[in-house]
Parts: sequence; structure tokens; C-alpha cells
Amino acid sequence: RHPQSAASLLYAGRCLLRVGRREQGLKYLSAALDGVTGPDHTWGHQGASIRLQSFATVDKCKLAAEDAYAYGDFPCAALRYGDALTSCPADDKWGRATLHAARAACHRRARDFRQAIDDCDSALALFPKYARALFRRAACLLEAGRPKEAIQTLETLLRVDRKWPNLCDWLVRAHAQAKRVEKDDRYKPSWKKGMRGDDRKQSAQSEGAGAPELAGSDLYSILGVSSDATDQQLKRAYRLMSLKYHPDKQGGSTRDFQRIAMAYETLSDPAKRHAYNDGADLNKKQEDSDDSDREEKSLREEVERKYFPERFKYWPFGDPFIEKRKLYERRRKEAEQSQAKPDRDDW
Repeated sequence: RHPQSAASLLYAGRCLLRVGRREQGLKYLSAALDGVTGPDHTWGHQGASIRLQSFATVDKCKLAAEDAYAYGDFPCAALRYGDALTSCPADDKWGRATLHAARAACHRRARDFRQAIDDCDSALALFPKYARALFRRAACLLEAGRPKEAIQTLETLLRVDRKWPNLCDWLVRAHAQAKRVEKDDRYKPSWKKGMRGDDRKQSAQSEGAGAPELAGSDLYSILGVSSDATDQQLKRAYRLMSLKYHPDKQGGSTRDFQRIAMAYETLSDPAKRHAYNDGADLNKKQEDSDDSDREEKSLREEVERKYFPERFKYWPFGDPFIEKRKLYERRRKEAEQSQAKPDRDDW
């Protein structure tokens, strides 16, 4: 009855915010401030004003968080995103989901994977098909040493958005890391396989196996960087880790220092890094083997065929005209050979 009243516009804006249509919801809230007089006009005007002030506070906190993230102060950026979440109205479901995903990125760069995964779960609880939250959750699980769960999350992302950038590369990377973890567990004593993280660290320290944070076969975890780290981030992490674990320093280790150098040598070379991401280290062959190149691509081809079969012609059923093509090719070669032979009349 009163479509232009402040109360009606307030409720319309709140409903739009709850379904994720944030821009339209903000327009309705702004219009509620200029709404015509009518029933509950004061109440509607006051509700819209409070929410718009909250949004202004959220924008200020987001700007502060983005600045802190740009300067590399990830804990501070996470705190600023937390302040934005505190000020964000409960009706703004999409805004809260994006803030949770942004704070997850800060926790990921700070290597606090548990908090990052919790933020991604909070965002997905609001919007289960939020592709960015799914991707960041998978990346955090992979870097936290849980590749099987990362594969499951990437498969969910594949069902949501098959065109997500570099999705196939991340699937290959996750499958390669899962094979590395399985390979490491295969050679562990049976009494170690069921150990938790704290027990594993105590065991590593008691056996003198080096720093527990450097345990495992993931080269990215050894340097303490994310799987999509840039060259500058790799160089900075290598300098910090090599200084921390230098054999001449207290608490240093020759073994850990060598592992850090080996990790940086592999990841700093684009060709070696690409081969490592594709799992080329899982099936190493002799250098003089003719099948080395083929084995290097076997895992990528296997994963790509499984998740993107449309990239391969006639797969998985095969080419139905393969025999006919072979027959035509054989006849063509016979015709060329017959034309190449000289006639007896020319002798």
C-alpha cells in the first residue's frame, strides 16, 4: 500500500541484501532516507540510517585492511577485516561472505591455515557456491598438508565453475602432493602413521630429524610460502629460512639448510617448478631413458582426462572410425610407392 514509504524501502533493501544483491539493497536503503511520509516513517528512516552508517564503517575498515595487506602486515589486515565483520550488518550476507574470504587470504599468507579454513567455511555457510571461498579453502588445505581434502574442495569448485583460472593446474598439484604424502607414509614405521601433529613434532625433535616445520616432502612448505608464490616471495623466504637454519647459528642444521637450498633451487627455476607441480619427481627414471618425457606428463594427462575429457577427442570410447582411417592411410602409402617405382617400358 505504501511502496515509497521508508519502512517499505527498508524492508526491500534488507531482503535484497540477504539474497546477495548488495548494490540494489544499498540503493533501496539510500532511498529509504528520502522516503515519503507514511506509517512507521521515523522507524524506517532510523533503520536505514543505522545500516548505512555501518556500511561506511565497513568500507573504512576494508581500506585499512587492504593497505595492511599491501604492506605485508597480514595479521594486522586480518584484524581490520575482523573489525569490518563486527560492523557489518547481519542482513548483508554477501558482504559478510566476501569479508570472510578476504580474511582467509590474510590468514593464509600468515601461514595460519586453521583460521583461514574456518573463515572459508563461514563464507561457504552463507553461500555454498561461492567460488572464491572454495578456491581459497582448497589452497589452504593443500598448503596445510591435507591434499585429499583439497582435491574434494577443488572437485566442488569444478562443479560450480569449470572455467576458474588455472583450475586444472591446481588439480594436478593437489594430486601430485597426495601421491607424495602417500609415498612418505608408505615408508614410515607403523607406530608413526597414526600420530597427530604435536606428537609428530616431539618425535622429530627427539630423533634429531631437524626442525619439525621442515618435515615432509612439500617444497613450498619447506620455504614457508604459498603454492602460487612469486619469484620475489620465494627469494625473500629463502633468505629468511637460510639465515634461520644456517649451520653456524645456534639451532641451525646442515640437513635443514641443504633442504632449504634444494627447495629454492627447484622452485626458482620455472622449468623445474613446473615439473615439480606436475609430479615429475614421483616417477623418476634414468637420464638416458627414452620415456622420461612421457612419464613427466603422465600425471597431468591422467588428471586432465579425468576432469576435462572434452579436451581429448573421442575419449573415453575411442575413435569409431579408426580402422577406416588406418585403411585409407595404408592405401595412400601404397599408391605413393607404386607411383615412385619406374615402369618397365622406361628401362
